Amino acid sequence: MRIKSKILKIQIVLFLLGFQVMAQHSTRPNVIFIMADDMGYGDPQCYNPDSKIPTPNMNRLAKEGMVFTDAHAASSVCTPSRYSFITGKYAWRSDLKREVLWSTFNDPLIDKSEVTIADMLKDQGYATAVVGKWHLGINFFKNQGFEYVEAKDWHEKGLKGTRDVNFMNPSYGGPNDLGFDYFFGSGGGHNMEPHVFIENRYTYGLPTIWREKGQPSKEEISASEVHEGWMIEGWDDTEIGPTLTKKSLQFIEENTALGKPFFLYLPTVAPHRPCTPADFAKGKSQAGERGDMVYEFDWALGQIMEKLDALGITDNTLLIVSSDNGGTPTSDDGNDYGHQSCGNLNGFKASLLEGGHRVPFIVRWPNVVPENSTNDGLVSIMDIYATVADIFQVPIATGDGISFLPLLKNNNIKSSRKRMVHHTYSGQYALRDGNWKFIPHRSSKDGSWSFSLFDLSNDPNEKNNLADQYPEKIKAFQVQLEELIRM
Repeated sequence: MRIKSKILKIQIVLFLLGFQVMAQHSTRPNVIFIMADDMGYGDPQCYNPDSKIPTPNMNRLAKEGMVFTDAHAASSVCTPSRYSFITGKYAWRSDLKREVLWSTFNDPLIDKSEVTIADMLKDQGYATAVVGKWHLGINFFKNQGFEYVEAKDWHEKGLKGTRDVNFMNPSYGGPNDLGFDYFFGSGGGHNMEPHVFIENRYTYGLPTIWREKGQPSKEEISASEVHEGWMIEGWDDTEIGPTLTKKSLQFIEENTALGKPFFLYLPTVAPHRPCTPADFAKGKSQAGERGDMVYEFDWALGQIMEKLDALGITDNTLLIVSSDNGGTPTSDDGNDYGHQSCGNLNGFKASLLEGGHRVPFIVRWPNVVPENSTNDGLVSIMDIYATVADIFQVPIATGDGISFLPLLKNNNIKSSRKRMVHHTYSGQYALRDGNWKFIPHRSSKDGSWSFSLFDLSNDPNEKNNLADQYPEKIKAFQVQLEELIRM
């Protein structure tokens, strides 16, 4: 009888543990967001069967999850899109109304008083990390005194690197002040100063070499769009992707061993210029070095997926893959190799046309998201914040995001998002309202206005401007856009 009693107690304990695990699965999933840098709508094979780039891991993710066909970056360039993901707000809510930050050393765009997506998840008991390209500003001290470095003003040509920087002192205003327990990556992107990894508040070693504009980190690799600035000895652009992947895997392993749910934000540097694929990725595509960098991104995703499988946590992980904006049309050598990085969409990175901001967006969450499903609902990277808050039923005080959690559970229902404001490098705006796309154009010569109006349901490639046929819609959309921007 005692043996039977013990067996019964064990069975009850196992049942309760199983119930606890199921409850945890539904309320405390690990969250991973992997953001490519300049990957276009036509790069992954699961979006473009004619892609010249092998993307087996994105293909697998699409089969095991949901592919969104009408998903958009918050801007058609990188810095503002990152701001919107972290804050859940439109990019122009920040002080940066146009262009991007041109250095790690810019003043942080996000104030410490903001409640970021990392803050929210940290409050839920999560370990939080960003591994990769930050590009939202970090304060470093000058060599003398207690003043922060003054970053160069706009300088697209890559000159005016910042020399007076004290790399011995800690930095401030970066990820560690915005809810992230751990940071490892580049402050402004691998083409911008300084050319060194940053771990938490310190550079990963002391950069003592001055890298000139357009100087490759080693022979026979690209240095396209490389800015001048301090560089650490032995820096190798081809090792950036594998290093970020390794650090991400370590973070996943460590927190799984601790039994702690985690949030990993992995903004890769691939396939942004300079396109410097790791040795194992060279020649793997038929789209030049840029294509090889997309392959490297897909490899990194595969490493993450394999690690989740090995640790037995795939079923309890919400995994999202997307891009910060649309793709560039060519590889670093100026050749497109017959590959359409944005598919049949019109426009590329930095454009208000669909190719500038409509991006791949794949979500996998086993037992919640239907496998091998497609959703044509209108969503934004900015909406991830609201969606994660919805999972935890955390109220959001402010923000522009709209939860797409209902779409994840049922791909047959319509999106709650009906409108979206698009934003681009030049600081211009466009309005998406239902299937309509409205773009106002202001002449730089005389300040006069012209307009584009597209019906995306019949003209997804934006070939037929209907502005002259619908003057009343033009007036109404003008008013709507102005109101949304003023909100």
